[in-house]
Amino acid sequence: RNNGATPLFMACREGQLECVRLLLEAGAAIDQAEEQGATPLFAACHQGHLEVAKLLSSYGASRAATPFGTPEEVATEEGHADIAAWLVASRGWTPLAHLETLTAARATSLLRSGASLHEGEPTPLRRAAGGAGEAAALVRRAAAPWSPTSHSLFPAAARARAARLVLSLYEIHERYHLDSAGATNGIAALDFGHCVLGFAIARE
Repeated sequence: RNNGATPLFMACREGQLECVRLLLEAGAAIDQAEEQGATPLFAACHQGHLEVAKLLSSYGASRAATPFGTPEEVATEEGHADIAAWLVASRGWTPLAHLETLTAARATSLLRSGASLHEGEPTPLRRAAGGAGEAAALVRRAAAPWSPTSHSLFPAAARARAARLVLSLYEIHERYHLDSAGATNGIAALDFGHCVLGFAIARE
C-alpha cells in the first residue's frame, strides 16, 4: 500500500532527480497529493531535496498549503535552510524564470508555447540579463526583434504571422523580378524586408 502516492511523489520524496525529470517530461500530474494531502513539492521540501524542489517549481508546482503546512514552512521546520531561503527568493518567479534549472530544450519549449518574458518578479528577462547558461541566452535572444534566426523561439501565432509576411515579401520580390544586374539590390531589399518584419511581429 502506498497511501495514494504517485510515482512522482515517491521519486520526489526519495530525491531521485532524474526520475522526477523524466516523469515531469512525460506529463505526470505535478500537484497530485497522496491520501493525507502532501504534494510532491511538500515531500521534496520535507526531505531536504533542493534540486528536486527547484525542478518541480520550474514546472509550476503549487506552493499552496497542505494539511501539514506550506512547502516553505516545512522546509523551515525541518531545518532545511537552503530550501527555505530559495523558496522565499523565488516566490514571484514564473516557470521561465528558473534559468539555472531549465535545460535548453525546456526553455525553448516554454518560449514556443508563449511563456511571457515580462511576467513575474523578477521577470525572466530581468533574470536573464546578466545570467550565464543556455536558458538565459535563449531568453535574451527571444527578447530581440523577430528575425529568421530567432523565429523558432516565438509562439505559434507569431511564427504563423512571420511565415505569411515572409511569403508576401518573396512574392512581391518575384513579381517585380530583378535581372542579374539588379540582383544585389534585390538581396538588399529582402534583407531590409526582414529587418522591417522584426518590428511587425510581436511575441506577446
